[in-house]
Amino acid sequence: MIIILGLLILTVFIKIRYRKIDEIDNFLDKDYTTSIIGVFAVIIFFSHFFGYTDHTPMNKLDEIAKLLTSSLGQLMVVPFMFFSGYGIFEQYQKKGESYANNLPKNRIFKVYLMFFIAWIVYFALSFILKANYSLERYIWSPIAITSIGNSNWYVVVILVLYLSTYLSLKIAGESKPFALIINIILCLMLIFIFLYFNMGDFWWDSIPAYAFGLIYSYIKPHVICFCKKHKLNRYILFVISIGLTVLFGLLNNSVNNPFLYEGMVISFCLIFTCLLSLFHVGNKIVLTLGKYCFWIFILQRIPMRILYQFNPITNNIYLFFFLSAILTAALALGFDKLFTLIWSLISKPKLKKT
Repeated sequence: MIIILGLLILTVFIKIRYRKIDEIDNFLDKDYTTSIIGVFAVIIFFSHFFGYTDHTPMNKLDEIAKLLTSSLGQLMVVPFMFFSGYGIFEQYQKKGESYANNLPKNRIFKVYLMFFIAWIVYFALSFILKANYSLERYIWSPIAITSIGNSNWYVVVILVLYLSTYLSLKIAGESKPFALIINIILCLMLIFIFLYFNMGDFWWDSIPAYAFGLIYSYIKPHVICFCKKHKLNRYILFVISIGLTVLFGLLNNSVNNPFLYEGMVISFCLIFTCLLSLFHVGNKIVLTLGKYCFWIFILQRIPMRILYQFNPITNNIYLFFFLSAILTAALALGFDKLFTLIWSLISKPKLKKT
């Protein structure tokens, strides 16, 4: 499995090339950020897959692959949070109030609808597999507060974060700095709410990455200006970001401090932004993975849970993995087409009565 994991991650280097300093203005364009997300979509898939291999025979290399993916922990979702915050504020800066007004439909409702369509399948699957879930768990699962085998926490967090951004933009009006301040305060409030209700750390510990994404969008012109001042500045930032990530990680492992962990989260965000400032990253493989990342993330547990029921399959880790990957890909493609059709019907402009 370590070879498969390595090969998939190495696909990011296909067509990679050095970015000249005069090409840095567009270093965080959508194709580049989507490529990074595609890589982490693969890592998350591996992490979830290994969660179903408790009865699967594994050799030393398989164990190493499992250890590597699990060691990343919540850092594997940090790019999704960061680029969500970055993307939403970037679009607001380009399109203004009209974008903010459409956030409830085009971001909040759209993501929830995608989740709900997948939830219907998980709901049916829970009965087919005779899952022993409580009535309360079923009741709360349609709004992602509880899980019936699906990934739920990310959907709740990202929807609330989108809502916080919408409220911030409406309250602040045309003042972008004020909107950022309000949004950061709302992010902090959300963290304290999750802590108050004793939610798991994974509910809140990647939220600062979203807030940092908002900030990074606002300060990006200054970052570009700094990088252009001297050809070594990009390398200096890259080395510092790696050093800080390692330092905060080591210190956090020693004392388990949430502030140190969040320092690691922020510096980890800087690693892949610096990487994109140095290289053009993107090819059809990682772009496709990034394009379908939400469906891959939300649907991958379906084939894993079904195949988990068959010992002849789970006894062979490679057969189990490839079948899970193929079925996940098929589901992602199919659900994307289905959702595109549904969304086109919902978004179809109504004819005005004459």
